[in-house]
Amino acid sequence: KATEFDPLLIDYKVQSSLDMAYCALRQRNFKLALTKLNDTRNRLDLCQNPLIKSIYWNEIYCDAHLKRHQSQSNLANLLSTLVAKELTKLELKINSMPVTDEQSATLNSTYIQLNAQFCRTIIDYLLEQPKAYSDYEHDEKISQAKHRQLEMYVYGLDDQNNTMQKADSLIKELFHKGVNILKSNIEKQETNRTGKETVLSRDYNELAKFCDDYLRRYENNEDDTQHPMRHLFAGHNGKQIAELIIHSVLSSMKYGSNEGVKRFSRILQIVELYPNTLESIANRLQEIPCWMFFDCLYQITAHLDKPIALKLYPLIDQIVKSYPQSIVYPFKLSYETLQYSIADPTLKRNLEIIRHKVDRQTPLVNEFIQALNQLNPQQQLESWCKELYQLLTNDLQTRDIEKLKTHLKKFKDVLFSDAISIDETNEEHASTTMTSQDSVFNDGTDHRLSKTRLTSIRCQFKNSVEKDLDTLFGKQGELFSTVLLTDVKIVLSSISTKLKSISQDKSNINDYSTWFSLTFRQQHRALGTPSTREIEIPGQYTSKKKPLLEHHIKIVGFDEKILVLHSLRLPKRLIIRGHDENDYRFLVKGGEDIRQDQRIQALFTIMNDLYDNDPNCNQSNASHVCIRTYKVIPMSSKLGMIEWLDNTRPLKELIDECYTKAEQDVISQGQHPRKLFQDYVTGAYQRAKPTAKSTSNTLMYAELFVSLTKNEVREEFNKVQAVIPSDLLRRAYYKMANSHEGFYTLRQQFITSYAILCTSHYILGIGDRHQSNFLIDTTSGQVIGIDFGSAFNAATIHLPVPELIPIRLTRQLTELMSPVGTAGLFRATMVHTMNALRENSDLLLSTMNVFIKEPLMEWVEHALKTSKQVSQSESSPIRSDDAYAKDRIRSARLKLNGINPAVITAVDLKLNNYLRPAALKDALRHMEKVVGGDQTENKRAQILVRYGSNRYHQLTVDEQVDCIIDQATDIDILARSWAGLETFM
Repeated sequence: KATEFDPLLIDYKVQSSLDMAYCALRQRNFKLALTKLNDTRNRLDLCQNPLIKSIYWNEIYCDAHLKRHQSQSNLANLLSTLVAKELTKLELKINSMPVTDEQSATLNSTYIQLNAQFCRTIIDYLLEQPKAYSDYEHDEKISQAKHRQLEMYVYGLDDQNNTMQKADSLIKELFHKGVNILKSNIEKQETNRTGKETVLSRDYNELAKFCDDYLRRYENNEDDTQHPMRHLFAGHNGKQIAELIIHSVLSSMKYGSNEGVKRFSRILQIVELYPNTLESIANRLQEIPCWMFFDCLYQITAHLDKPIALKLYPLIDQIVKSYPQSIVYPFKLSYETLQYSIADPTLKRNLEIIRHKVDRQTPLVNEFIQALNQLNPQQQLESWCKELYQLLTNDLQTRDIEKLKTHLKKFKDVLFSDAISIDETNEEHASTTMTSQDSVFNDGTDHRLSKTRLTSIRCQFKNSVEKDLDTLFGKQGELFSTVLLTDVKIVLSSISTKLKSISQDKSNINDYSTWFSLTFRQQHRALGTPSTREIEIPGQYTSKKKPLLEHHIKIVGFDEKILVLHSLRLPKRLIIRGHDENDYRFLVKGGEDIRQDQRIQALFTIMNDLYDNDPNCNQSNASHVCIRTYKVIPMSSKLGMIEWLDNTRPLKELIDECYTKAEQDVISQGQHPRKLFQDYVTGAYQRAKPTAKSTSNTLMYAELFVSLTKNEVREEFNKVQAVIPSDLLRRAYYKMANSHEGFYTLRQQFITSYAILCTSHYILGIGDRHQSNFLIDTTSGQVIGIDFGSAFNAATIHLPVPELIPIRLTRQLTELMSPVGTAGLFRATMVHTMNALRENSDLLLSTMNVFIKEPLMEWVEHALKTSKQVSQSESSPIRSDDAYAKDRIRSARLKLNGINPAVITAVDLKLNNYLRPAALKDALRHMEKVVGGDQTENKRAQILVRYGSNRYHQLTVDEQVDCIIDQATDIDILARSWAGLETFM
């Protein structure tokens, strides 16, 4: 019997089913989502608000099918779902709905975004398979009716005559339809924007994303005159789209969008490519709070030699006045290069004005940077020697004696003295700044020391080498006109050895610089009011929230003890005392450019945001999925600070400690696995080339591919692994745990964190993943990646022995995952994280595009410098940065499109200049064959065969992850990899 409550119950049931369908959709459970929609289809008209419910139903339906077919790249399947027809019906319903409240505005915004997503799906299909559309018109799988539905969607319901002749025309129409529908929606929302700021910011971001995705594709293929994007963006059209992107990004930032902040760096790039858009940025910057630009400061300051700098000066001036310590390090890093490269007198004058203001606001920071440099005397000497060799040519007649004398004085100032230089050109600074021996606390006492006290290192070094230096160059450099370069190198090599001996095992900070103890004295005073005599602990500014300077931690001192790490450049761990009575540990790295590490951490942060917004990655607080990031603060091209991670140890160190005494005895008796592996490599080469007198790493490892079969390398590899227990890492985790349950938890944390790391590293092309480049958190079991000198597939393209493994999945790692191995939690986590990145790839690609093309970064040279494989005798022709950048963006897009990793690796191998010589042509062919795998046992090879001639077929996420794991664990590849990677572990 019907009751008055029936309509209400029906309404609740329908709403509940729709909400369940939406949740299932978010978790990519498309079958359940569509089942729930089917259950409610016939009950929508019985609800209290049937129009709203019907719109909600249509939107979930379209979204489910779009996401479901996004990874299949099959136009026939997509059109068979009638998405185009449903979107057309949805348009009629939306137009009849009054946009009066937030719910209506959200439904309208979702409809608009679905249209844009549908347009993008069709365009992407046609761009990736341009020949497919001509076949599509005669495809029996697509009926004439469905063909007509797409025509009606593109050209309009009333247009009965339009027919689509070419894919190019369809791409053009779909692009303009997507842009126009997004623009018209925003214009309608702007007329009554009260309470709709969140919706508007989302719509502006969607418009920027839609336009910029295709503009970037055009830029990276602009040399291709046949590319479909050329017709959209060539000439005046490109300027209009560029202006639309700029307007959209800045508008989204005005409404508080964090995504808009991440896209701002791309605006700087667009203005440089389209100078006519410069005026469109001028006035809009003032509408946005200056603190929202903190995350872009390294990119903003890098553009101060470009025409856009004139529009950026008011913004920079506002940041310098309000938050000077947020910009001081980015500005000084850029100034290091720009002070010499800027030719325009106006830009140069403005640059000096900014420098003057920054120095006046942060007088102690210059001294802080110089003091940090003094922690690295060996790198200071090495840098000085490199500059000297450039000045000291063999031709005695062409030497610039005055420059050489100045350079000699610089040596004595830097390495014979502990004084911190102060900029005397800054009058206000000079009149108010204390010397490096003064206290920062104004307690009425004269803290100036009558005599500068040299540190023990510099005092000993001066006494030890000053005589040798004067004999070589003369006290004032008067012998530079006659000294020979060979003699200079011999003496400086001896001096370098002495400095290394003197500074060895020095662990007191005063041995390196007295500034740390004399400038910051532990005295009480009130903190809170910002002062130019304070230094904030670096890394406290973010674009996510307005800073409260009174809450920022100030430096009040330093621990006397420093920890010297025994790696190549001897970085030091520095402990900073904060005014909140806590200690903050940082690793000070001298002689290295850590800008790339900082950019990689920024990309990890974007990935974490994508993981946070994905329900499958965060089903509960206990399974929170994210990459462990840390602060990286570049201060110059040769100096920087990295946040120290407490309770962590290198993976290699943990494993090496777990050998039993008997196992150690076996290894010490000439059975060290790395030696065995190297003997196998050299032995194979010598047997193949017995008459060869000398060789290179490239030729030696190439011979493994040419002369040895799969069974032979597997046999040799197994011999090496036979001397290594397979469970060393498992033993380490047992030691870390205090119970069986604890071990299970630690292992689960390891598997989850390592899977996230592998997905993220794969997309960014991070190589050189030897055991020392992973840290293990001994309290949680999580894995943390460090040292990202080799990124964007540089390890495959630029190394003499190219890396062929997409991620590191060697025996010690997989044994810890046993008994399930990579097939359980590891694979599931990779699938979830890869799904999150593939569905939201635009922002990631946009940011990568900016970083790779950044004006002051030389990625190719950086990749070569950081490689441990490259010796001084080996060199490789370097491609232009522009060509390299375009190749890397294409590679990242292929990964995010789900292309087989074996195909991507094979493409990168062909770009490796070490493999270009004719003598290595056969080796390259064999490498490509090994990378492709064996179809009898390798998943990646079977998938290649399954899709026939279409090597660039878009795989499902499950297929892609299976291929990555298959390639990473293939012994045929591991047994032919560079010995330094220790793939046998």
